[in-house]
Amino acid sequence: MSINCLIVDDELLARRLLTDYVGKIPELNLIAACASAMEAQRFLQKQRIDLLFLDIQMPDITGISLLQSLSHRPVTIFTTAFAEYAVQGYELFVLDYLLKPISFERFFQAAGRAVAHIGLLHNQPPPQASPAAGSLQNEVANGYIFVKSDYKIHKIAHSDIDVMEAYGEYVVIHSGRQKIMTLGQLSKMEQALPHPGFLRVHRSFIVNFSKIDAIQGNTLYIGEKEIPLSKGYRDAFMQLVQKNRLLG
Repeated sequence: MSINCLIVDDELLARRLLTDYVGKIPELNLIAACASAMEAQRFLQKQRIDLLFLDIQMPDITGISLLQSLSHRPVTIFTTAFAEYAVQGYELFVLDYLLKPISFERFFQAAGRAVAHIGLLHNQPPPQASPAAGSLQNEVANGYIFVKSDYKIHKIAHSDIDVMEAYGEYVVIHSGRQKIMTLGQLSKMEQALPHPGFLRVHRSFIVNFSKIDAIQGNTLYIGEKEIPLSKGYRDAFMQLVQKNRLLG
C-alpha cells in the first residue's frame, strides 16, 4: 500500500527533517513539502492526499484553519512546538500530536499508527454490503451496538448514546464526554438503532430521545450539546414530543 502524504510547515529545517523521516518509511509517498497553508491547499485540491503532517502556527493561515476549511480531511498528524493545541487537535479528530523537536522514534510510532489506520479505511467492505456487514461494523443485540474505531471494536449500550453526528465519511458517537469516531454512514446507523428511541432530527444528527434535556425553537439540548432540529424532521419529532407531554 502506498500512502500519499503532504508536509506543511513554514520552517525550512522542519520540512527537511520530516522529509528525511518520511523517506525512511516504505509505505509513505511524499507528494510535496509546503511552506504555507495556501501552498498546501493547491495540492489538496488537485491530488489525493491520504496523510497530512501539519504544523499549526504559520503565517497568514494556521494549520488549524486549514484543516477546518477542508470538506474532505486527510488523516492528520500535527507537528508543532506548542502543546496547548492538543484539545483542538482532539476536537478535529487529529490522529496524533508530535511535539518539536521530533525524534525519529516518535515519528516512527505516529507513522505506523497512520499506516495501520489508513489500511483499515481502505479495506472496508463496499457500500452495497448489507448493514450487518457494512463499513460501520455494527450489529444490534440486547440493547447495544459494536463499532470499529481506533484499532478496536467498541461495544456501546444504546442507553449510553447521546447523539450521533455525521462527519464527512465518518460517524461520531457522543456518549457523555466520550467521542467515538467510526467510518460509515449515518443512514446505516439509523437503520440499526431502535425506533422511536432514536430519532433523526437533522441530516447530520440522530438523537437519543430519552437524553433530551430541553427544546427551544429549532434547537435541542442534551447536556451542553446543542443539536439543530431541521424543518424536514420537525413534524415527526414534535408528534413524539406531544405524545409524551403531560402538562401545558
